Amino acid sequence: MNQVMSVFLKDLRHYWRETLAAVALLSAFGWQEVRSWSEGGLGAYAVGYGVSSVWPPISGLVGFLIPVVWLFVIARAIQGESLVGDRQFWVTRPFEWTKLLAAKTLFVLTFINLPLFVLDVFLLKAAGFAPQQYLTGLLWMQLTILIILVLPAAALATVTASVAQFFLALLLVLLYLIGGSWLSEQIPSSRFGSSGSLTGVFFIAVCLAVILLQYARRKTFASRLLIVGFGIACIVLLAVTPYRSLVARRFPQLSEGDQPPFQLALVPDLKPQPTDLPSERGAEDVLIFLPFAVSGIAPDSIVRLHGVLYEVQSRDGFRWDSGWKYQGVFLFPGQKNTQLILQLKRGVYERMKSSPVNLHMSLAVTVYEDKNRREFVVPSGDFALADAGVCSAEHRFTRSLYCRAPLRRPSFLLITADASRSTCQSGDEQSPPEKGAIARGWISDESSAPAEPGINPLQEFSVGLTHWTDSPQRSSTGICPGTPVTLSNPEPVRKLRTELSLRDFSLEEYRGPRR
Repeated sequence: MNQVMSVFLKDLRHYWRETLAAVALLSAFGWQEVRSWSEGGLGAYAVGYGVSSVWPPISGLVGFLIPVVWLFVIARAIQGESLVGDRQFWVTRPFEWTKLLAAKTLFVLTFINLPLFVLDVFLLKAAGFAPQQYLTGLLWMQLTILIILVLPAAALATVTASVAQFFLALLLVLLYLIGGSWLSEQIPSSRFGSSGSLTGVFFIAVCLAVILLQYARRKTFASRLLIVGFGIACIVLLAVTPYRSLVARRFPQLSEGDQPPFQLALVPDLKPQPTDLPSERGAEDVLIFLPFAVSGIAPDSIVRLHGVLYEVQSRDGFRWDSGWKYQGVFLFPGQKNTQLILQLKRGVYERMKSSPVNLHMSLAVTVYEDKNRREFVVPSGDFALADAGVCSAEHRFTRSLYCRAPLRRPSFLLITADASRSTCQSGDEQSPPEKGAIARGWISDESSAPAEPGINPLQEFSVGLTHWTDSPQRSSTGICPGTPVTLSNPEPVRKLRTELSLRDFSLEEYRGPRR
């Protein structure tokens, strides 16, 4: 223990400037956050009156510098007793590598994790939340910082001889991640059927193996080879993973004879006007807009369309499929229409546009049951809202509900209202909605983690109301003090996969506007 404290105190004497900078930046971040709340409450903050909006360059700079300084502290502390090469002075002294590693771990936890934990507790308390009720989430945030930032930074620091080499290695890792993201875009279904959990386990194992190998044996070449091998293995795994099988397992096919929880029917008369549609961007992609009539949704059910697999076959036998594409469309009871977008490569479109094609769609959906429904009248000022934290509907230019939640956003918060009963003033150019027109707004988060990763334990989000008209487009409806709404918390009850086919479909007829 004496050896651990000796190294720890030596690092504190050598690197007090770096640690002071890290603590000072966290303090500045906390001051900015709390100061922004005092500039008129949530409503004012939402439209840009907070400190972080008045001084956006300063706010962004502080948020950027915190992880950069943390990386610098980690590199300096670990490289203080170099693990690269064969001229380490510390191996000639009676140091035990386990105690040296323990001292470095203690240094990082003391000057990165501990100040962050104190900041998070302070921010929760300042926002009116009891920190002791969120201890699990706070510890989860610490764990994610360790896994996402501290662990990989420590592994890179053990295989580099200087801070310059360390940041060069970080640059190479960044370029690798950019290349991997590009490659993922080229592999069908890879974004929708990801096997990220397996990669995450290997990532943690490799980082720990590199750190232990360096401290125990100082085998730098082997450690670097292990990192490179992991990078290559990730690319191979990305290329060979059977994504469609993963999707099929996650969303089992609807059994024969079972009725789907919703019905979609293409309605040519619902084709939206070109002025209402996003334009095609670039010369490579063509957008095909598919307006559907919606029916068959049970009164207490909600259908979430997670992803779509488009398969197109022309009359000459040419086939093309999109792979699974994330969609993120919600379908509600009483909703009359919706719209999906098929994105085609221009070469595929040019080959198929001249004659009708057969379009087959596989739909991966989750069915929710609408639960915990309760009536609520939006009050003035800031107010507490169960499952959403502290909210406000008072803001000058926007007409949404703005909330500040502890640790994470709600799993699923649905707001339903009669659009004609909104207390917001309609604009001169906007006609009031018809009586009984249902408007909805929602916020959902599929993650089951007790907290979202990051520095700030407070998650800010907004919820607006929209209602569907007779076209696939939606109209905005305001939430203001005095607006009566219905709150609910839908819960998932079933995942499934269903099919839809469109015969003799004209791609050219449904093509979107050019830019």
